[in-house]
Amino acid sequence: MAVDLFLLCGFLGSGKTTLLVDYLRDPDSRDTGVIVNEAGEVGVDGAIVANESDNVPMTLMANGCVCCSLRSDLVYTLSALLDAPRPEGAGPLQRVILECSGLSRPGPIIASLADPELASRGLRLTVVCTDDCGRDPDALAEMDEAMAQFGAAHRIVLTKTDLLPPGGLEARAAHAVALNPLASVVADPDRQRAVQAAFSPSQGTADMAGLAARVLSAGGQGAAHPRIRVMAARARAGTSWTEFSEWLDNLAGLCGERLLRVKAVVRVSDCEEPILIQSVGSTFSVPQRLTRQPDAREAIIVIARDIDTEEIRASAPDSPVEMLA
Repeated sequence: MAVDLFLLCGFLGSGKTTLLVDYLRDPDSRDTGVIVNEAGEVGVDGAIVANESDNVPMTLMANGCVCCSLRSDLVYTLSALLDAPRPEGAGPLQRVILECSGLSRPGPIIASLADPELASRGLRLTVVCTDDCGRDPDALAEMDEAMAQFGAAHRIVLTKTDLLPPGGLEARAAHAVALNPLASVVADPDRQRAVQAAFSPSQGTADMAGLAARVLSAGGQGAAHPRIRVMAARARAGTSWTEFSEWLDNLAGLCGERLLRVKAVVRVSDCEEPILIQSVGSTFSVPQRLTRQPDAREAIIVIARDIDTEEIRASAPDSPVEMLA
């Protein structure tokens, strides 16, 4: 049985630990394992989680940030947690939640999951990012680590919603969608429902073509923050896989850390099925042939910071990919 792996990220003080503790208080979460990473020798968050949750297998990774110095430790820790014997009468772990430091960038963490030891386990990854409604969203968008977390998210959970003015929840949710339309947004004022939604199993592939159409109709997404761009593109007819993969390499090289997310469904001349490509930052996952979705519509979404469509176009005027907006 495949295990769901949730990377729980969010900027400092955004409510990650509280969200995790609230989830672990539910008896139905007993088939959950937890890894808490903190950038410091004193594991405060780990102590909070341990104090509030009974019989949950938990490992504390302290004195370092899991996105850099502790990557090899993460592989060992996660493997050990998955292989640890379960209490008598308990079923196997169904999910593991890794609570990252508030300063962690998800890209390098996801890259470490490509280690053969972990890749063979077929973990289903979901990146969950907390969005602190008590913090100015424009100020948050000025912080590199926060935007890397937002861009990586499959799911954005609004926290501290009680701090919003009347009617402000919908506007805050719309702002999150504008920053990362590839993510689903949990904007439920009912805390129990929001907690359960945060760690529910991921659903299938989004309609990329429909999403691209919405990006185009929004005029390239200048509304969320002037430094964040959500851009749509498409591969030109007759493009080969080699040509497209070279374009991805060039895009990653041009943008560097400014690249927050890429998600694409493309058709290339040397493959019968459409291909799904995903990246978090400049870390790309293994391309996936959509054999069960042969009719998937193609589109490319690029989320980046401090770079726009014209700069990408100018870098490769004869590109096999057409930037639309």
